[in-house]
Amino acid sequence: MSLTIIKTRKLKNRALKKITVATLLLITTLSFGSLEAKKENRERDFIFIEGLRLLNLGNTQGAERVFTELVSKYPDMDAAYYYLADIQLKSGNVTKALLFTEKAVAADSSNYWYSIQLARIHSATGDLKKATEVYEKILAAHPANISLYIELIELYSKSKEYDKALTTLQDIEKRSGINEATVLTRYNIMATQGNLDEAIKKLEEFNSTTPTPRTSTLLGDYYASIKKDTLAMNHYSSALALDPGYIPATFGIAEGYRIRGQFDLYFMHMFPFMLNSDVNPVMKSEYMKEILSNQKFVQTFYPQVDTMMQNLYSAHSSDTSVAYNYAVFLVQTGRADEGLSVLSKNVELYPLDRTPIHQYLSLIYYMERWDELVDNSKKALTTHPKDIDFMQLKGIGELQLNKTNEAISTFLDILPLAKGDSASSVRILSILGDTYYMAGNKKESYKYYKKTIKLEPDHAPALNNYAYYLSEDNKQLKKALQMSKRSVELEPENSTYLDTYAWILHKLGRNEEAKSVLKQALVYGGNENAEIIDHYAEVLYALGEKDLAFMYWIQAEKLDPSLGIAEKVEQIKSGNK
Repeated sequence: MSLTIIKTRKLKNRALKKITVATLLLITTLSFGSLEAKKENRERDFIFIEGLRLLNLGNTQGAERVFTELVSKYPDMDAAYYYLADIQLKSGNVTKALLFTEKAVAADSSNYWYSIQLARIHSATGDLKKATEVYEKILAAHPANISLYIELIELYSKSKEYDKALTTLQDIEKRSGINEATVLTRYNIMATQGNLDEAIKKLEEFNSTTPTPRTSTLLGDYYASIKKDTLAMNHYSSALALDPGYIPATFGIAEGYRIRGQFDLYFMHMFPFMLNSDVNPVMKSEYMKEILSNQKFVQTFYPQVDTMMQNLYSAHSSDTSVAYNYAVFLVQTGRADEGLSVLSKNVELYPLDRTPIHQYLSLIYYMERWDELVDNSKKALTTHPKDIDFMQLKGIGELQLNKTNEAISTFLDILPLAKGDSASSVRILSILGDTYYMAGNKKESYKYYKKTIKLEPDHAPALNNYAYYLSEDNKQLKKALQMSKRSVELEPENSTYLDTYAWILHKLGRNEEAKSVLKQALVYGGNENAEIIDHYAEVLYALGEKDLAFMYWIQAEKLDPSLGIAEKVEQIKSGNK
């Protein structure tokens, strides 16, 4: 029976009036397989309309109950099955959607929409064979529907049945003629087949009589890839002649000029390309990363590269990734304050988004603005109260400001949050060891170093620092030596670790060994560290090489006068030390 259509103007219920005309038109296409209008059918139709009303109001649960009741009473009610399937699809339950759609098709196999939905569900679940079979049946019944050919071509291509895809494409062209869409589809299929030469030939044939910006640009890209620059540039020029604003061709011709070394023309095309907000920002960002990686190019054309970066940011200032890359560029080119301003605006745009905040804090940390780091980390923690990274940045800022008690409190708060993450726990325990020592609490410092090493026996920073502080106290020197030796084994080119090891050897009276190790430390960067040079001078003096020792002390004093080395040397010379 055809479903009785209730005229909207006669409805008194306002909710019913909201059923759209499109919905009512769709209802007329859903038959129930019976030709007689009976009282029972009118009651059934009214219940069905109620289900549609609830669905239209967004009450999917209520609608589902109504449609479920209908198919329970009327097992051949195809329309109810269809809407049940639709509800399941929207909730993500593809299995149930497939079951209901199959029942709708079984009840009315001639219905176009049921069959289309069935085919699309099969395709979505990866059953390409069944999807293809259904589409072929639909196409047989609706041979004039071009969209069916297109969906079949996609299915054939996914199934790697390329010959069938090409045959179906020919059917489309017989009905609607050859056009850009069919030519590009053929090109993609043949290229996927590995028949690129034939694909290009077909593309050239079409482009010679009916050129379009897209086909010309595609040919330009192909010839550029095989180093036929003149042909590539000709096709890009043709594309731009047809459409001066066609972005892919603009990019292609710009790259052609760059390869040719015609940089004035390259930048002339690249500036508007970067400024165009319709172009994918990710693609442009990746391209600029490649350009920036060529230091010689950047140095030679710095003003132009700077303009490209400015244009990129202007076009996509609200894109977090673009903003970050631009800020990094500004920092690398000596404009850290401008970079910080860019990231600050990014945080304002996305105040609850973690990534912009983390990028902003990281740059403040890089710039060593410790007061700002602490203040902004506190702000970040109001929206992300248990973010370990933000807490650590706050603690590091407090450490750098010598606010050791605040730093200790911060890192102690992090410990329970890091539980279960051994890497984070080890790092925090080690920092607590350092911080307690800075605060003058050696007992707690050594306790946390022990905890660190127990959790991670090869944590080099804790091994080194614990060993050094023990040597400064002249305590447990043999234990300190073992820990220091292990840290050097882990990082043999670390000048600080080598210095600690040598210093403990010196404390044990093994000055020849200490001298040898300190020479290595100087080679690996220790020659720029006043403390390491001071230790080397101490060892030389202990070995009787006094003149050489004084020379190194003079060098250390010049590097860092705050160490008080001049006063120490005077005391040594006067015999007071």
